Amino acid sequence: MFALPSIVDGETQAKKNVMIFMVDDLRPQLNGFSSTPKLHGGKQMVTPALDQLGAEGTIFERAYCSVPICGASRLSLLTGSRPYKEPGKDWGRHWTYYSRLDEADQTTPAGVNHPGVTLPQHFKDNGYKLYSIDKVYHNKDDDKDVWDDLVKVQHPWQGVPAFEIGEGDKNDDEAYPDGANASDVIAKLNGLKDDRFLYCVGFPRPHLPFWAPKKYWDLYPEDSIELPSNYSLPVNAPRQSIHNWGELRNYSEVDYEDEMKSRVTDEYAKTLIRGYYATVSYVDAQIRRIVAKLKNTYDSNGVSLYDKTVIVVWGDHGWNLGEHTLWAKHALYNTSTQIPIIIRDPDVGQGGRVSALVESVDLYPTLCDLAGLDRPVTTIDNDGSAFNLHGSSLLPLLKNPEASWKPAVFTRYDKGDSVRTERYSFTEFTNVADEVTGRMLYDLKFDPNENYNIAENNPELVSKLSQLLGTNPTEKRNAWRALVDESQNNSPIAEDLNLPEAIHPNDYEQVLARFD
Repeated sequence: MFALPSIVDGETQAKKNVMIFMVDDLRPQLNGFSSTPKLHGGKQMVTPALDQLGAEGTIFERAYCSVPICGASRLSLLTGSRPYKEPGKDWGRHWTYYSRLDEADQTTPAGVNHPGVTLPQHFKDNGYKLYSIDKVYHNKDDDKDVWDDLVKVQHPWQGVPAFEIGEGDKNDDEAYPDGANASDVIAKLNGLKDDRFLYCVGFPRPHLPFWAPKKYWDLYPEDSIELPSNYSLPVNAPRQSIHNWGELRNYSEVDYEDEMKSRVTDEYAKTLIRGYYATVSYVDAQIRRIVAKLKNTYDSNGVSLYDKTVIVVWGDHGWNLGEHTLWAKHALYNTSTQIPIIIRDPDVGQGGRVSALVESVDLYPTLCDLAGLDRPVTTIDNDGSAFNLHGSSLLPLLKNPEASWKPAVFTRYDKGDSVRTERYSFTEFTNVADEVTGRMLYDLKFDPNENYNIAENNPELVSKLSQLLGTNPTEKRNAWRALVDESQNNSPIAEDLNLPEAIHPNDYEQVLARFD
């Protein structure tokens, strides 16, 4: 057993507080994320608090979740561990919907006997007070005994007309869970002035149902809402890449265009898009309230909590707003997998913009470094191998946004595995026998919205990317290891992948022009 030290320029960082804003279903189309494809019609959401944190901190413009579903994505961050598919099984350890930490593997499809120390437990072991509110782990009983203060909020996830609630008589921010959560955090910060704390603040919006006071809906007039330009299936997309948005179908008030319920009406689609924008602005206002409290709360030495707290904004996955006919998440397109990450540290990274490819699993080691903590000791994984954190600390990028970095990131969901490089997005779908049943390849340089699958036109490029991804479940589970130096705390290996230039079909430009 040995500890992995957190060293910055030869000196251990002073310990700081950490506050993580965990925002459900938050897409990265925020102001300041300049390299991210724009929202429908170039729309900008109203998010002044997030804009300010981005201006004072570092924006990671190309961040990806490990799994585009709530429980597993959160578990990946909080354990510092990647998901994987076990050979011959539909579901692998670490990525069911509930992602239980406290159940044995045999009792659920993916109950997690996690071999390491969770992020909250590690901070607890290092003398931090731990506070959690609302949706941190998806299953609110996971790691429940580690928190000094745990506020569990139950939500009626389905069957509620969201917009009508927003029009109700009691229409202040605290009428809804996100506003009430912010008030709870604000009240408790008074008692943490001189403590070191890790505060995980879960915001359930912009997850369905779209609850928000009317004033946030009013930020987006009905006639300003546009449908996506790619409100249609991608060209040559494999059937496995598209789902029937079961999460949305839970809601009784959905208006469908046809008897088969294959598409919502355009009017209802615009209501959904408007509701998403409104709830993002609502959450932004709650973050503003908490940040203001940090700025105006001082320790016994007269230092504000804002000046001694690392603030992280993290979305657990994306959310489809009609692109590719999809709603919700649960897919391997960028609209489901790409997330926002903002890190505001009092001492490093002000005003940074990072275009390097990063992942949710990178946050655990990053927070160890920023808080001045050694990393967890090596433990033994379920297969007998040594387990250390799977991510790479983002500290080099906080200090220098142009620092050399790993050339690819990995995401998986259901029967699909994806790898993204600076230019390409590649996914393979397999069956229970681990045989490839479909592939999709998008050239993000020319097709950032992933509208034309060119896998069939590029056998050499597909072969290279397939090798990078891995050709069987074991290789896919460990594909990330080839891109880091594990002997140096997973320091990224910035090597050229030597991928061939993509070959585009004859009608490529003509077809893509339809989506402009």
